[in-house]
Amino acid sequence: MSTAVRSHGFTALGPLHESLARMTGWTAAGFAALFGAIAAFAFAPFHFSAVLAVSFPALIWLIDGARSHKRWGRAVALRGWAFGTGFFFVSMHWTAMPFLVNPAEHLAFIWLPLIVLPAGMGLIWGACAAMAGAFWSASPSRIFVFALFFVIAEWVRGHLFGGFPWNLPGTTWIPGGALSQAASLGGVYWLTLLTVFVMSAPAALVDTRDARGLGLRLAPAFGAVIILAFGWAWGAERTAERSALTDQNVVIMDAGVPQAEWDRLPSEPVLGVYVSLLNYPDSKPGDIVVWPEGAVPGFLLQESASLDAISAYIGERTLIVGATRYEWFTDETPVYYNSLAVLDASANQTGPISLYDKHRLVPFGELAAVDFIPFGREFATLLPPTTQRLAASGFRPGAGATAIDAGKLPPFVALICYEGLFPEITRKANLTDRAQWIVLVSNDAWFGAGMGPAQHYAQNRYRAIETGLPLVRAANRGVSGIVDGFGRETMRTLPAETAPDGWSTTYGRDRIPEPAPLTVYQTRLGAGLFWFSLCLFALLAFLSWRR
Repeated sequence: MSTAVRSHGFTALGPLHESLARMTGWTAAGFAALFGAIAAFAFAPFHFSAVLAVSFPALIWLIDGARSHKRWGRAVALRGWAFGTGFFFVSMHWTAMPFLVNPAEHLAFIWLPLIVLPAGMGLIWGACAAMAGAFWSASPSRIFVFALFFVIAEWVRGHLFGGFPWNLPGTTWIPGGALSQAASLGGVYWLTLLTVFVMSAPAALVDTRDARGLGLRLAPAFGAVIILAFGWAWGAERTAERSALTDQNVVIMDAGVPQAEWDRLPSEPVLGVYVSLLNYPDSKPGDIVVWPEGAVPGFLLQESASLDAISAYIGERTLIVGATRYEWFTDETPVYYNSLAVLDASANQTGPISLYDKHRLVPFGELAAVDFIPFGREFATLLPPTTQRLAASGFRPGAGATAIDAGKLPPFVALICYEGLFPEITRKANLTDRAQWIVLVSNDAWFGAGMGPAQHYAQNRYRAIETGLPLVRAANRGVSGIVDGFGRETMRTLPAETAPDGWSTTYGRDRIPEPAPLTVYQTRLGAGLFWFSLCLFALLAFLSWRR
């Protein structure tokens, strides 16, 4: 049951506020899900950031109405959960793509990524919405309360069960643009807090108080305009000049094997494509060559024929490549690693120059969690034949974030696929010994050709903004290229002439940009600005609170 809702404030918005606030039950949940779905278009590849200024106020007005219910906690949680479910369903529908690689076996389980995953992550938003409801009021303080608890929900989502911080609201800004540069000050979570506040501020223009309070209603919107203006001006000044380039050339190669074919192929045809790319005439001695995650089927580092081929064709260049490997610690079970290796012409004799093992593993997949969730074994069967048994035993995590100094090339921070979502990995690896660049290898073939690869690439570019380090990215059937320390793309690979039919083989060569000046986020202050701002928002909510 709910009481009548009367809106006060700006006349043009009053009827819209009343119509949303008066909704009840599943009607309100349905509209919340719709606005959540609309919010997904704020992210890559669209970057229609302004839609958040519609979706977030709509959710706040729906919560306004829920707070008038007798059982308001349940009503608020339902609307927050529905909003999150709609958002995650649209923005992460690509997680169903692996189930279409072999539909005869896996299509029956497509409801797991399409229903269970978005509904499960929506629970985090629903729970934090209910907590925000406990401090809700008709005054503009609810904007600070909403931003505070929404960002807490995003922080929890980024850390719970290993974390999945995909499409944080702070990444809605085009990476490399003026407003994205705020991530260099407090990281992407701080930018998320500012973004949620800015996009939610219009909701304060209308509320249910009888008091006029026009100045107080305008205050959040006025603050949002100031944040946008100063953020844009500072960011534009920061990116006014092009980045200088080093003398070091990097060559990025991607065979672009379709995932369905990669599962069935031996290593020879894929390695043959890479060898043909190594023979491109524009690549010179001293170049650094980068291949994607799991570039060649099988266990590249432990197959003598593959190492012989690399040693024969790499010449005076250095290769950085993603590869699955294993070690025997007992006589019974091998231990597997998702690794990145640095190789040269002596690889077939001495092995890797340097080796990095992925330490932030994907929950319920690489982390051997398949036995702890329903239908976990079905998820395991989606892996390639050469690695299906890895899901049962799992990968072993590596030692942790580190800057790799291989001697022959500038020191770099290594990131493998999923690790590129976490700002703290690059920052921690860079605290003691300053690296010169970031190398990220990934396999985006699982994501399909739609929103997934574009979102992954956009989020990876924020790691460059936060640290000021240029990023070299090699992704199988994803976006491969070079990004400067401000998040601006300086090179993207182009289709290669030697691509087999159906393969999206790409190739590109360019110089690595110079690192940008040391960022505030990269210093030991780190995420301190984020936590300070959370406390400030809590104080502002308290000072402006009225029941």
